[in-house]
Amino acid sequence: MNRAQLWQSPEALTLLRGWMRDGLGLREIARRIGIKPITLQLWRRKYPPLQQALSQTGELTDYQVEDALLKAALGYRYTEEKVEQTEKGDKTVCTRKEAAPSVTAISLWLKRRRPQVWGEEEAQAERAENNLFEALGNWREEVTQGDEVPELQPAAKADGDMVEAGALSQL
Repeated sequence: MNRAQLWQSPEALTLLRGWMRDGLGLREIARRIGIKPITLQLWRRKYPPLQQALSQTGELTDYQVEDALLKAALGYRYTEEKVEQTEKGDKTVCTRKEAAPSVTAISLWLKRRRPQVWGEEEAQAERAENNLFEALGNWREEVTQGDEVPELQPAAKADGDMVEAGALSQL
């Protein structure tokens, strides 16, 4: 198997597409493969799979993914084809189906496109209420002697004074 055939394997084509999405130029890709840029140009003309893999830029892929996300958020219709065997031979049955809008896709789209309205400020505030360390904010433990925490001692003593000694023995 020659080097050009090796770079047409599914794994190699995935790597080439990834490099293109990352924004690498053809010179850099040729360097990574270990060939001259002119050789890469010749391979592109001679081998359609290489041409296709090297034609997908990061920007194009981003737009394709954005289109797919929008399609999932809005829902869509599609045709499902099944081949059934009958007495007269194979028969293709087409069924029209509808994919419901995806709540996850809708949420992601709105949070990214309109963060001022659909951002996660409320969710962050809710998480802070449920997280002791976030709720305490910038509170820092002071250097104390022993197990004492000076600003908490008066409150703890006041709470202890409010409980009768007899009530504790009943628990």
